[in-house]
Amino acid sequence: MTTARRISIFAALVLVQAFAISAILDRFSALLGFLVLALAAVILLAVPAALRQVKASVGALGRQLRWWHWLWLFLFLSDLTFRIRDANEIQDSPVDFWAGYRMGLVGACGLVLAARFAMGHAEWVRSLFQGLARVLAIYCAVCVVSTAWSVYPQWTLYKAVEYLIDASVLAAILAAAGSVAAFKSLFDWTWALTGLLMGTVWAGALAWPGDAFARGVGTLGWQLVGVAPNVSANSVGEISALLAVVALARLLTRNGAHARRAFYGLVFAASLITLILSQTRSALTAFVFGVAALLFFSRRVGIAAFSVLGVLLAVFQSTLGETAMQYFLRGQDRQLFGSLSGRTEWWAYAWAKFLERPLTGYGAYAGGRFVAMADLGDSATSSIHSTYIEVLLGTSIWGLLPVIALLAGAWWLLARGLNRSAAGAERELALEALAVLGVITVRSVFTTHLIWHASALPFLLVLGYAEFLRRKRQWRCRPGGWWWRHKERRSCAETSIALRAFADGGAGADRVAQRAGFRRRSERRQGRYGGVSSGLRFAGHA
Repeated sequence: MTTARRISIFAALVLVQAFAISAILDRFSALLGFLVLALAAVILLAVPAALRQVKASVGALGRQLRWWHWLWLFLFLSDLTFRIRDANEIQDSPVDFWAGYRMGLVGACGLVLAARFAMGHAEWVRSLFQGLARVLAIYCAVCVVSTAWSVYPQWTLYKAVEYLIDASVLAAILAAAGSVAAFKSLFDWTWALTGLLMGTVWAGALAWPGDAFARGVGTLGWQLVGVAPNVSANSVGEISALLAVVALARLLTRNGAHARRAFYGLVFAASLITLILSQTRSALTAFVFGVAALLFFSRRVGIAAFSVLGVLLAVFQSTLGETAMQYFLRGQDRQLFGSLSGRTEWWAYAWAKFLERPLTGYGAYAGGRFVAMADLGDSATSSIHSTYIEVLLGTSIWGLLPVIALLAGAWWLLARGLNRSAAGAERELALEALAVLGVITVRSVFTTHLIWHASALPFLLVLGYAEFLRRKRQWRCRPGGWWWRHKERRSCAETSIALRAFADGGAGADRVAQRAGFRRRSERRQGRYGGVSSGLRFAGHA
């Protein structure tokens, strides 16, 4: 770049900044204007490097896309909402254009899996009945069976089959993704789609600001929502919290040329701003818990303690505490705030209705909307706004036990995946999954996204990775059985060496296996251990 061009660009930036300062100070206070300009300057400095990193990331992700990525995309697109109906409209006209759109995408996923089964590719069926996937299948079976006593059988059957297809797609991915690198591409694909959804929220804010900013809400005076597609403020807060913890996890765990710090720093800043503007208290609490889980499991307890101490000092030694409390109250009185915006009243009524049918419930996905909320006179609300109350009301204890087992199993397996023998990529992805699971766990108390079609994709993602780690560990540590003999431990350790090379992309796995002294498949038939390369082909099916 020539000196004259640099001077011209610098002069243009100074001129733009002067106009920006003049416009901002006319509308905002000096402090807020300074913060806006500082944030804009940081974004402008980070954008060029971030764009270069995005280009490289998109190219790498495009080369990794497989058939199951497109099924995941279909499930994601089927969850987009372009109209809102109440319970009466659903019962009067169950299938309208947008319902047909949703059913078409979900049905396409089911047809692809059925076609693969018919052509002899039945790995996904076997995969569906192993480990955590089997627990997920049990929950789906309970939901389907509850159709027999549901207050709205057609709705229960439809929603249960939807979720069963979600679980089947996850099982197919577990059967097909044989390496950490392949599963990492699913993480990248999911967060890219989620980022695009957050982009539609901001596009709607620019195109239809009157609809995107709900007036008269909280300290800020407005609340950010999505317009096209319809994204509630709670969902805006959740997706921004998820993207923020993912960006932070990758900033903390990655080093070197592949860190892409400019891009993830920009994503973190944009997601945090979106989270604040959504004024979603449960999502903000979930974000804080997710960050705490990330710092704890990455052994940054000192940083976590220092951060908590700094926040406490800022709250008690300044007016920040009162400002934060006003933000959390969101214009509500303390009684309404204490009832979680009326949720506790819903839950109390739902519990009373559950006690009327404690053994069966009212049918999966039907009890909350068509019993509790309909009796309360709120037919537009789609659920009781709690995963556990919704499941209990719909399927009683028979559905609640598998859901709790899935959540507990995911936490256990992901935490166990952080052992020292894990490869770098495997450990980084486990940390990221734990942070995401922290957000999902808190939000599950206030939403039904854990069990709701397509909205559960982030949960199914981390659940799938936890199951992937279980299957990989099971294969790695049972060359002759689950409890191997003392003399076989050396072979298992050598397997771990080869698996590290495989987990980092597979490069050199055969060479490492040969150095470790492994035998080929021909000797496996004679009772010997198989080579790492041949064994790894079955790692996803163990």
